[in-house]
Amino acid sequence: MTEPAKSPTVRLAGLEFNRQARSIAVNDRTTVLDSRSTNVFAALVDHLGEGVGKDELLRAGWPGQLVHENSLAKAVSKLRQAIGGSGLEIVVAYGFGYTLREIVESAATAGTREKPEAIALVEQPQSRHGSRALVGLLVVALVTLGALAWVGPESGVSIRENPPVTNDPPDAVATILWVDDHPVNNEREVEEFRRKRIAVHLAKSTDDAMKLLAMNRYELVVSDLGRGEDRLAGIKMADLLRDQGSSVPIIIYTIRPADRAGQIAQRRLVQSAGVNDLAVTPQEVRQKVLNRVNAS
Repeated sequence: MTEPAKSPTVRLAGLEFNRQARSIAVNDRTTVLDSRSTNVFAALVDHLGEGVGKDELLRAGWPGQLVHENSLAKAVSKLRQAIGGSGLEIVVAYGFGYTLREIVESAATAGTREKPEAIALVEQPQSRHGSRALVGLLVVALVTLGALAWVGPESGVSIRENPPVTNDPPDAVATILWVDDHPVNNEREVEEFRRKRIAVHLAKSTDDAMKLLAMNRYELVVSDLGRGEDRLAGIKMADLLRDQGSSVPIIIYTIRPADRAGQIAQRRLVQSAGVNDLAVTPQEVRQKVLNRVNAS
């Protein structure tokens, strides 16, 4: 028994997607897609609310072809523009792929809502004795915390006055992130940067780097090209950053291929991922970092 053909037109939230016409309509705006973006969006629509792996999306958009993930990132960028204002969004499923889902609530709205737990405590005065006791304990805890927040050093309560000890120069002129699974290889360069009042934060993996990037502001990211068995780890991290809209400058620090054709291919690869520069010697990476942070 054959499966029924899928409807060419799908209506989701505030958009209408027509597979045959290769179009997305949102309000009075209609965007005509290329065949690859159409197939990628169809795969996301067919798995609404679920993560779809990059490999599956690449097979859908470029069947039988070997293409770089950057092509997928560009297609997703176009789709995000096409569905703007529809109530849907395409989000990164980190380390896996992408998810098409409904926008539940804006951050601004969420910030103005009252906490349901607080409402429950106030609106249930006739609860049983056990609940009243729990409320009483919570009140005591809150009062105690409030008192501790107002006490000074003379009260005997230990209050931290100094920042934690780090390797960052106290008068740093810039902060950079260096991603390398073997940081010992870069000790001399890192030490020189710190002498020049450049703070260097180290990460051994893309996962650690993304966490640091979420918490800190960096003037520059330096990354190796390959890590472990993944010879394109630095490129994939750059793709991820650009896909998330980050404009932080990126330098890939690696070795130069022996032949001219390999050198050209290497440079094209890093450029296609949105990498700003390439360094292949210790002297080159030092000078390019200093030029980027204006600290030479």
